[in-house]
Amino acid sequence: MDIYILQRELDELIATPALFDPHNFRGRKEALAFLKLIERLPSVNSAAYRHFEESAKDFQQRLHIFDEALFRDFFARWQVQTPTPEYLFSWLLPYSDYVPGEWGRPHHGYEHLDILLEGAFLPEPHPEPSLTPQYGMVRYQPTPASVILELVERIDMHGTDVFYDLGSGLGKVTLLVHLLTAVKSVGVEYQPTFCTYADEKIARLGLREKVEYLNCDARDVDYADGNIFFLFNPFGGTIFDTVLENIQAVASQKAIIICSYGSASQPLSELPWLEQIDPISDDEMALAIFCSK
Repeated sequence: MDIYILQRELDELIATPALFDPHNFRGRKEALAFLKLIERLPSVNSAAYRHFEESAKDFQQRLHIFDEALFRDFFARWQVQTPTPEYLFSWLLPYSDYVPGEWGRPHHGYEHLDILLEGAFLPEPHPEPSLTPQYGMVRYQPTPASVILELVERIDMHGTDVFYDLGSGLGKVTLLVHLLTAVKSVGVEYQPTFCTYADEKIARLGLREKVEYLNCDARDVDYADGNIFFLFNPFGGTIFDTVLENIQAVASQKAIIICSYGSASQPLSELPWLEQIDPISDDEMALAIFCSK
C-alpha cells in the first residue's frame, strides 16, 4: 500500500471543483466509492497515514453533506408545490443525458438523475430480499430513469390508463411514471421487504391512492384493469410464459401496450399477438414498445 499514491489521488479529488456542481451526482458517487475503499484499508501507525485518513474522512463528510442538502432541497421543493407532469419532466432533464424526441437509442447505466431520485424519494438503507427466489426469478435491478423519460414521451397516457410494472423492486418506476403522467401505477413484486419499503415511501409522499404495490407472484395477478405493462428482465422460463398468457387474455378484451427494456424484448418481438412500434432497435438496452393486434 503506497500512501503517497493514495494521497495524490485524494488530493486530485479534493482539487476537483466539478464535484461540487449540483448536477454532478454521479461524480460524487464515484468519489465516495473511492473514499469508502480508503475507509476499509488497514490503518497504519504513522503521522503521514493519520493525516491521510483524516483528510479522506473530512472530504467524505463534505460530499455527503453536500448531497444530503440537495436531496432535502429537491424533496422540499416538490412538497411545497407539486409540479405538473410536464414541468417535472423539464425539471429532471438537466440531470440526464436523455434527449427528448431521440427515441430508440440504448440506455446504458445509471445517471445523475437516478442518484437524485433515489436520494430524494427512495433513500437508504434499502432492504434485502427476504424470500428465496423461485426458478426463473432474477435479482433486483433498478431501471435507469432515462428509460422512463423516453417511455412517457412515447406513450400518450391518460387518466383512465393503469400502468403495471412487473418486478417493481423498490418502486422507482411506478413512482416516476405516476409523477410524470398522473396515471395510476401498480407494482408487482415478489419480495415482501421490497413492497413494504416501496409502500412506506409512497405513503410519505401522500400517493397511496394512485400508486399501489401487490406483494405476490406475477403469475397470480389479475391484470384486467391494466392496459400498459413494463418489463425489465423480471423473470424468465415458464414464469415469463405464464405471465404473458395472462396479459394476452387481457389483450383479447381491449388494446394494451407492453414496454420492455432488456432481455425480454426479443421474445416479445416473436409473439404473434404483438406488434412492435417504431423506432425498432436490435440493442436490448433500447426501450422496445409493443401494441396488441
